Amino acid sequence: MKFTSGPTVAANPNMRVPLAAVVEFATDTPSRAIVEVSASDRKWRAPSDAAAETRHRVPVVGIRPGESCTVSVAAEDSRGDRIAAPAPLAFTAPRLPAGFPPVAVKTCLADRREPGAMLFNIRHSPASEHHEDFGLVVAIDRDGGIAWYYGIDEAVGDVRRLANGNILYVADGRICEIDLLGDTVAEWYAEGRWEGKTPPAGAVPVAAGMFHHAVIELPSGNILACSMEIREIDGFPLKEHEPDGETGTARVVGDVIVEFARDGTVVNEYRLLDLLDARRVCYGSRAAYWVHRGFPDTCDWSHLNGLAYDADAGCIVASVRHQDCMIGIDRATGALEWILGTPANWRAPWSDKLLSPEDGLEWQYHQHDCSMGPGGTILCFDNGNERATPPDPKMDGAASYSRAVEFAVDTDARTVRQVWCRGRDEDGTYSAFQSGVCRLPGTGNIFIDYGGVCTVDGVPSGKVFQGHCLARLIEVTPGAEGEIVFELIVDDAAADDPAALSSFRAEHFPDFGRQPE
Repeated sequence: MKFTSGPTVAANPNMRVPLAAVVEFATDTPSRAIVEVSASDRKWRAPSDAAAETRHRVPVVGIRPGESCTVSVAAEDSRGDRIAAPAPLAFTAPRLPAGFPPVAVKTCLADRREPGAMLFNIRHSPASEHHEDFGLVVAIDRDGGIAWYYGIDEAVGDVRRLANGNILYVADGRICEIDLLGDTVAEWYAEGRWEGKTPPAGAVPVAAGMFHHAVIELPSGNILACSMEIREIDGFPLKEHEPDGETGTARVVGDVIVEFARDGTVVNEYRLLDLLDARRVCYGSRAAYWVHRGFPDTCDWSHLNGLAYDADAGCIVASVRHQDCMIGIDRATGALEWILGTPANWRAPWSDKLLSPEDGLEWQYHQHDCSMGPGGTILCFDNGNERATPPDPKMDGAASYSRAVEFAVDTDARTVRQVWCRGRDEDGTYSAFQSGVCRLPGTGNIFIDYGGVCTVDGVPSGKVFQGHCLARLIEVTPGAEGEIVFELIVDDAAADDPAALSSFRAEHFPDFGRQPE
């Protein structure tokens, strides 16, 4: 066996991911690529196709801005015969561009962190509408270094790792799958959002009104995403703080959970206006969120913002922010199984689905990012907006706080128990919007993304269109006294024209750019 071309290493031609490199070579007989990278005090093997090929193109990611590395290249055939490049190849990654959002690591105890990388998005908050919009997905490695980023010119919502190692993200009305070089592998668009407009080239249409906020991959490979519909609802409260007051007809946005196959075929739909009480309002249920996105005279009744799937129970878990609840839906039948949230203002028959709290439980309000923990527990980021249900008075912004919280649901007893919480006593951070939490599989550490920490004149606030906004991301050890082993701040306050920055949620990537051991 011999090389017939290369090996060479070159900068990634896709400048959306400038920190990556590409190794290319060819052999005269089918072989497997073996690409090993050395940079600073780190060594790793880049993943390559398991199948033997004669031509190889191997992505190399995990190199930090401005860092130089050496790349050793070898090939091995089916008999175990190996050839190697005569000398390592050299590559230096570019530095971060001017204007890259300030990302400051305050604490990093690498040996106590979860192995792998954390991916999170950075976007402008509503208080920065005077800035040109942009989307950024950043990977931070275990040692706290920026190891990868992907940039586009629109805001990015949910970011997920797929079973094949690619990345799935949601933007306004579309869902995109990219590889680690930033190249588009697949793309889908919601027909309703793109009506009358030219859809992205090569994208697959899906019969849905919108794609927004959250997206996950199911074990089957199907995609589960947030969509929406608009209905005229009679008898809808005209004032959200007077739920039993005067009513009228309202153009209500109700969210729809849509499951579709990779060819765009819709497999299942779960319409929240059919599952929940369409006339129940909480604080925010008459908000103009969708008005600002091109749907005039509408109110944001549900505001679906998070999805998870309990494969053992066949249950879809959804976070319904403007109803102050999470719900469980039987994926097979579409039936509402349970409601996890304050019992205030629920009428029959929905009140029959409420989970009864065990001692010590504190209800969540305006939560984000439901996720599954070990043994079927459910985590969410309890933003804590208002901490009340109308007509009860709202909590003052200066006193507000957020929590990361984990619940255990007993579906037989129809009870819910709070098993872990980190909030006011530990951090006192109030993140009024976006944000997320997940329990990490190896260490049991918890990663918390305080994605929308807003202040007005230095006072914590839920007024996201005013003041300043930053993101604070931490990793803490398990248990009630969890220690912070990682802390990162994204804050543009020192800029001449500061942008208010936020982060929707974070996603763990166990073998980011590395051959799994």
